[in-house]
Amino acid sequence: MRLLLLLGSLAWLTACTPANDGLALQADYLKRLANVLEADTPEPIARETLSRYRLPPRRERLLDIPELRIGLLDLLVDARHCPALQQQISQRNSSLGKQLQASQRLGYEGELLRAIDACLPYLQEERSSSLRQSLQQIAADKRRQLPAVFFNALNASPEFEGYLRFADQALPRDAGEDSTALDALRQLAVIGAALPEQLPPPTSELDGHFFALYASAQGGQLITSLASLTHSLEAGSALLEQRQASRPPCPLGQATERGRILQNIFIKYYAGSLQPYMAQVHQRAQPWRESLQALQALEGMPPASQAYLQRLSGETDSLWSDFNAATARHVRAWQTTLSSCGLAPGQSGWTGSAESSAQ
Repeated sequence: MRLLLLLGSLAWLTACTPANDGLALQADYLKRLANVLEADTPEPIARETLSRYRLPPRRERLLDIPELRIGLLDLLVDARHCPALQQQISQRNSSLGKQLQASQRLGYEGELLRAIDACLPYLQEERSSSLRQSLQQIAADKRRQLPAVFFNALNASPEFEGYLRFADQALPRDAGEDSTALDALRQLAVIGAALPEQLPPPTSELDGHFFALYASAQGGQLITSLASLTHSLEAGSALLEQRQASRPPCPLGQATERGRILQNIFIKYYAGSLQPYMAQVHQRAQPWRESLQALQALEGMPPASQAYLQRLSGETDSLWSDFNAATARHVRAWQTTLSSCGLAPGQSGWTGSAESSAQ
């Protein structure tokens, strides 16, 4: 049933995929800027560049968890006092229970531990002491395993993998809020941080979080948006810097026709179009990045997963930090160019609005 729902959601998302205007906006900006600067239009971001943000192989992200078999205990536990525990043990030993998905196992282990905790008070008699000790040991061992079970639940789930797989499209300019998926990502980080002291929620609740990730296209779109914007901003900065170094648009330090055209490009196509899109991407990526950092900080995370989350969200040498650095560089490049013409904000030549003849 869960698979059918997921497939249905995928079909719906595919049918409703918006136009790729996020990438088109960047391409149009670079084309106009290159035209004014008499330079070749930079190539769009290559798929090989996006591949830097591909998830490591699943085998490198999974942890080996020793199996703790409790199959014979259902013959010993008194069904009158511990029905929930018997039910959990029977469920795990059934044909369906042996095929639990990784995320479902996390919920099952929580339910099993709750059932053991509820059963232990009924095993006070001397004849039950051996069973009580066995259950206590199993509970202690399984509780210690919970963080590893959690990491496997993330790393073996197609929902989490899909959410962090770079997309063919960037975030659309008119994309709505994605609060459900962002909240699910945040909740998963909170659940992981609370383990093993606090047990994971039931499978039904966990399924809701994973389904929210599956139903969202914005995780992958954010990766593509941040990477493509970094590429576009770096390319635009190089155009401005190279022209300023070789043939300044305003060689005498006074406004020229080309300088005024550049000012129009800055006002209409950078400040008026690209920069609002950059702000939208930054706003959506901020909580996304914070949740990824919270996951990365969890003790015991597989090194491959930790390195991948660092590559996306780290303070340095990451998709996030590269985007911020490229943004700052591009602002400096524009400031240098416009200031050399006396056309920067705060200077006498600043108009604040683009002329109708903007390129």
